[in-house]
Amino acid sequence: MSLFDKLSYISRKRKLELFYKIMRPTTQTKVLDIGGETNPQAHSDLQFIDSYPWKNQVSVINISPQAIKLIKQNYPQAEAIVGDALQLPWPDKYFDIIYSNAVIEHVGNLEKQKKMAAEVIRVAKSWFITSPNRWYPFEFHMRLPFVTWLPFHGYLWAGKIISYNHVKKR
Repeated sequence: MSLFDKLSYISRKRKLELFYKIMRPTTQTKVLDIGGETNPQAHSDLQFIDSYPWKNQVSVINISPQAIKLIKQNYPQAEAIVGDALQLPWPDKYFDIIYSNAVIEHVGNLEKQKKMAAEVIRVAKSWFITSPNRWYPFEFHMRLPFVTWLPFHGYLWAGKIISYNHVKKR
């Protein structure tokens, strides 16, 4: 397991532990996972749906058809749809909780981030949303240590030089 894999696993595990501690879901809790993926075989890539004990209470929305196909294959009891976090197709307060790990920074500019936040508030009674922490010593998107500690927007400059795409893994 690479250093990145170890750090990613620790980060995801801590977020999930915090989710269960704070949100205290039960067998009746309806949860929407925005941007959810699955990788039940990978010990280094802990995903929400892989850990959630009541799969029949989970809905997942992701813009990636491949991610949704894998969820449907691995967890047919969960609802999984291809869709956009800016236009959630559920009625108001349909879910008890929305879980979203490091998605909001990918939807676009501040206006689009506000739109996602408004949709989250509309569709759920409570939410657990995470985004990268600038002061964490490792930047997961660029796979670099300390880059976000650079002054001003130095991390953006470094990202352009490296041009790493964490989704395409290149």
